[in-house]
This record gives sequence, structure tokens and C-alpha cells, in this order.
Amino acid sequence: MKKLKVDLEMIANAMEDVARVDMEYYLDKETGEVIFIPEEVSSYIEEEDENLRKELPDWQKEGVKLAQEILLKKPDRYIYIPEGPPCNGYDLMVEFAEKVEDELLREKLSIALDGKGAFRRFKNVIADYPDYREKWFKFRDERINKKVIEWLNSIGIESI
Repeated sequence: MKKLKVDLEMIANAMEDVARVDMEYYLDKETGEVIFIPEEVSSYIEEEDENLRKELPDWQKEGVKLAQEILLKKPDRYIYIPEGPPCNGYDLMVEFAEKVEDELLREKLSIALDGKGAFRRFKNVIADYPDYREKWFKFRDERINKKVIEWLNSIGIESI
């Protein structure tokens, strides 16, 4: 397995962008860098008309050049970061709530998680308990990082 320094949070954010309306994400398997290709850049990748590309602003020209490298010239160096949240947010909230030691808070969170609007209600309840709010973010981040690491391992990369 190849050891590589990567930004787990950046990969998780890329995975959580499930809409992918105007952006694609790739991981550079040599540097560990997360690279995003905006839709307006990707539309010029295979453009043969050099004059049309010359009219682009400099940032787009650089983006087109990078996108061509990723998609056409060195596709083995880069891997598409799949969309889909690394973890189900609702399931994480339920798991966390079940582990809360404070009985009153555990009951409030259980009620908050019942039905539509659970995410907002959970957030509102946990906001009143700063120590548990901090524990919640730590718990969530650890679970998400674990899922990102599992994905990296599945493509032969060990995060360092």
C-alpha cells in the first residue's frame, strides 16, 4: 500500500458534494492533493479550436491544461473522488445520542431525532450543551475520517 499525506477533511467535503452540478473532484495519487475541475473548464478539455481557448481568462487556461493532464494525459495518476456522503448523518446522530451519558440530554436528543426536521432539532438541542456539542463534532469527524480512510485503503493508499 502506498503511503501518502492527504487532507481527509477535503476528501470528505468532496465526497459530500453529491450534487456535482458544476464541479468534479480528483485525488492526485502522487502528491495527495485534491483537485477540482469546474464545469466551465471541463467543457474546453477536448476543444480543438485553439483560438477559442486563447480567449479564455488565464485562470481558465490553467484549469483546462490541468484538466487535460488529469483526464487525457495522465489518467493513471489521478483518481475520481466518488460522491456520496462518507457517513449517513442521521445514523451518526442516532449513534451519538445513544452514547450520551447525560440522561436528560440523551432523552432530548432522542425526541429531536424523531421525524422530519431531525437535523435542525438535533443541532438546536446540542447547541445548549457546549461540552457535548464539542464531543459531537469530534465523534462525527472521527467517523467521517474513518470512512475516508477506508476508501483510500480500497484504492491502495494509506493516509499518513
